[in-house]
Amino acid sequence: MTTFQIQCFLSAAETLNFTEAANQMFIAQSSLSRNISRLEAELNVTLFVRTKKYVRLTPAGTVLYAEYSKLLKMADYALEKARNAELGENGNLRLGVLETQRSENFLPAQLNRLRQSHPHVQVDIISGTFRELREAVLDNTIDIALTLSFDLEDFNTEEIVYQTFFRSRPKCVISKSSPLASLPDFDWSVLSSETMIAISPEESKGAYQHILQFCERHDFTPAEIVYANSIQNALLKVEAGLGFSVMDENCISDANAAVLSVPFYKTDPLSLIAVWRKNNLNPAIPLFTNLLIE
Repeated sequence: MTTFQIQCFLSAAETLNFTEAANQMFIAQSSLSRNISRLEAELNVTLFVRTKKYVRLTPAGTVLYAEYSKLLKMADYALEKARNAELGENGNLRLGVLETQRSENFLPAQLNRLRQSHPHVQVDIISGTFRELREAVLDNTIDIALTLSFDLEDFNTEEIVYQTFFRSRPKCVISKSSPLASLPDFDWSVLSSETMIAISPEESKGAYQHILQFCERHDFTPAEIVYANSIQNALLKVEAGLGFSVMDENCISDANAAVLSVPFYKTDPLSLIAVWRKNNLNPAIPLFTNLLIE
């Protein structure tokens, strides 16, 4: 039994005229009759009563006409759904955003555009630390991680693709309760006697090395280094006056009343990147990343 045989049967059942049915399908009447006969033989049922005056469905033919009509409609719907999924017209997109990032500066507008152009794409969003986002990308828990570019050092770059979509300047953050906050002119050399709070290299080697580079470029070495397991944890330690840290202007620390931010000038802006696995073929990924980099 083939789809074409079923289509021949349905066409004949709708018109109750083999000549008209054959014309609608752009085939010869003999081909239509032959395919219906083969279908009847395979099913071992008679589908039509044929006389010189009329053609009508048998009871079995009436039942099969109703059921086969449903099946073909379902098949057409499934095919359309599959094609739409391939084009990204429907499906799911799972995003991971680095904790403490002010996503309102880059995410809502792009998600709104995605909803307008592809309203059937469902989006889910989580937040996480550097390590949580890396692991989620690699085990396919999320499709895309939005993180800082220096964390690429902890990825296997042969497994991933990434695109830069946002830039933010680095800054030194200190507690407003620190004596450093009241200095009229901030001299970086004063940080040589201070404790630096850095992301643990176990959490992100890239983040740890990056903060050391900031100190080197500003010609000072901190007296002590205290590790934090996340940016949020580092911010809590800064609030408590346990030391200073380095964050970026797009971090929520800018809105923290207990923290003072001092811009760095001897370094390049930080880059936010979208990262995903090369073998992740989710068609919604390019739809979203194309909007993001615009």
